[in-house]
Parts: sequence; structure tokens; C-alpha cells
Amino acid sequence: MPDFSTPPAREEFAKWVHDALNRLYDSPYLQKHPLANLLAREDDSARLQLSQHLRRVLLDAIAAMRPNSGVPAQSPDWRGYRILELRYIEGMSPDEVMNELALGRSQYFRDQARVLELLTDVLWNRWQEMRVADAPTLAATADAREKLVHSETERLRAHATWEAIDVKEMLEELRGVVESLANAKHVSVHLEPLHHLTVPNADRVMLRQALLSLIACALDVARAGRVDVGCFEYGEEMGIQVIASGSAGTASDSGAGVDHGKDLDICSQLMAAMGGRLRLETESSEHWEARLAWPTSQPRVLLVVDDNRSFADLFRRYLAGHGWQVVGAGNGAEARKLIDETSPTLIVLDVMMPKEDGWEFLLALKSSEQTRSIPVIIASVLSEPQLAVALGAEAYLAKPVTQEALLRAVAAWN
Repeated sequence: MPDFSTPPAREEFAKWVHDALNRLYDSPYLQKHPLANLLAREDDSARLQLSQHLRRVLLDAIAAMRPNSGVPAQSPDWRGYRILELRYIEGMSPDEVMNELALGRSQYFRDQARVLELLTDVLWNRWQEMRVADAPTLAATADAREKLVHSETERLRAHATWEAIDVKEMLEELRGVVESLANAKHVSVHLEPLHHLTVPNADRVMLRQALLSLIACALDVARAGRVDVGCFEYGEEMGIQVIASGSAGTASDSGAGVDHGKDLDICSQLMAAMGGRLRLETESSEHWEARLAWPTSQPRVLLVVDDNRSFADLFRRYLAGHGWQVVGAGNGAEARKLIDETSPTLIVLDVMMPKEDGWEFLLALKSSEQTRSIPVIIASVLSEPQLAVALGAEAYLAKPVTQEALLRAVAAWN
């Protein structure tokens, strides 16, 4: 039986979904399945009927994937839905589904991987919503808080959009919100970055939330005092600093009894997801200083070449906090442009792509003097590790790729 003391990671959740679909009509198996404890509420019925509830949740999720009547029958959406229907509801084998839909093997496995990823997203989002809805009933303990913070952070990471963010622009966007909070606490707030700072690979929502959580703590400490928010660059770190200065006789009274644990936990986890860290520099009744810090050294660049663009997003989540910047290309032409622009440290390459497959692209890379030195890892549902190495790849990853497998694969370039 799985350990439920901590929530499953997204990749583990995906494995559970695939496993449950393959045993959709095996009630004894579903009764003990980990998804039954996550998606089938115990208060809906007796535990003896958990398997029935889990099966209904999976069937409803598949039904939700059915395209509207106006969508062409030959569209990718309809192909994906029919694969789910025939493969898991009607119990056909992959070969039978290929024959029924007149699909080649490569097209079938590509469409199946895509629609399973979408279905997993639907179920993952359902579970996150259930957790948020249940949150108010949790006991106010450190353990419950940790689980809630983890859940919220995972929810944001699952929908993250990674980009370079200008800190000065973000502070201007937040000025109205911050000044409203400051006025309520009679604090003078100053958002004045001393120099230009760009965070190279962050999610705007996650960075805003991390910064607001930190400023909220500072405002509690500096009630009737002053908060300064700016940028810093010292030694091997750069980032955003928040300094709270309390007025004599008010700071200790206002800040001492306030529990900042949850805000700081959220801030710390969000920073870790974006490759940085929260640093509490000084904590006293009259002076409080904290920093959102990133290393000044440039991150290693991983170029993910896969026509399923969600694959690059998955790798961003896997490598968050490990010093990698992940960029994605949907085909060889996009990949060549990004190679020129980013000089990637490493390339992870899919095999089954339209027009130019991964083997062709790998041969082209290794035939060019400009690109042959870039290491390549093949990631595919095809089991061809020997061919991958023979054509010049450094390693092979079998899909679906777990976070543990990816971290092992890229460790040589850390």
C-alpha cells in the first residue's frame, strides 16, 4: 500500500492513472489502488464501493475528452478520444485499435501518449481542486500546513509558464496591491530597485506570489515603520531583498506574535521550484531582512525536441531547482534555431516526430562540425538504446520518463 504521508508527485500520479486504466474492470484491484484514496471520496459511500467510484471517475474523465459534434471526425481530438474509448473502455489491444482506426504504429503511440497526458491533467486538476476544497477542514497543525503548502505549490508548478522576468516591471505591477496592504498597517513602503535585474527562468504567477508572501511578512514586522523592496547582487547571488524597519515600541508588539510560517513555507517552496532560495538574513524586533536569491552563474540549458510540447513543461517541473533552464522545440527546424540562440548544454530528443524524425535529426547534428559536440539523449517509447548510442547519442531514456531517471541522465553535466 502506498505511503500517503506526502502527496504523490505529478509523474507518479500519471503512472497510477495508466495502471488504473489498464485494470479498469478489475474491481478487487481498483479497490486497493492508490487512486481510490485520492479520487473516490470515502464519504460518498462505504469503502467497499471505492472501486466503483474510481471506475466512474475514470469513465467520466474519458467522457469529458469527447470532442464537440462540430469537430471533424479525422481530427487529432477525435483520434485521441477513440483511442481511449476502444483501448480502455472496450478493452481492445493496441493492434486492434490500430486496425480499427487505420493508424500506423508510430501515429498510434504518439496519439495515445498525447491523450493520456491530457487525461492525466484532467484527473490531476480534479484532485488538486478536491484538496483545496478540503483544506479548511484540516487541523491547524504543522503537518497539515506542510501538506497544504506542498499541494498549492504543485498546483502552480503544473501550470507554470517559464520566461525571463524583469523585476522592476513586476514591482510596478504590484505597487497598487502592496501600497494598499501597507496603508492598512500604517507602514511606509518603498519599491525602488537600485539597478536592473532580470530573473532568467521563472513563472510570473509563482514569482509574484513568493514576493507578496515575503512582503506580507515584512509589513507585519514593520507596523507603523518602513519596508524597502529592491534588488541586490552580491558575490555569486542576485535577487530581491525586502527590509523591514519597525518604529520604536511598535515593531516588537506587532511582529512578535504573528506566525509567518505558512507564508515563508510557500515562499521557500516557490523559490525552490524556480531555481532559487529564500534567505532570512536578519530577524529582530527592529530590523528584519530577507532575500529571494538566485545564483549569478548562467544555468545549464536543456533543449527538449519533441512534437508533444507538454514534454518540455514536464522536464521544467522535474528540473526546477536543479540549475537547468529548459527550452522546448516542436520540430527540427525550431530546434536548429534554438541551438543557434541558446547554445544548449544538452539535447533530449524524441524519435517519433512528423516530417523529420529523431534519427534523422540526430544524424544531421552529428554530421555538422558546429553541432556534433552537443551531447544528445534519446527519449522515446521505442526500445532502441543500442541504435541510439550507435548513431551518436550519449544515452537513452524510456518514456514515460520519471524525474529520478531524468536526474540520473543529466547528472554527468551538472
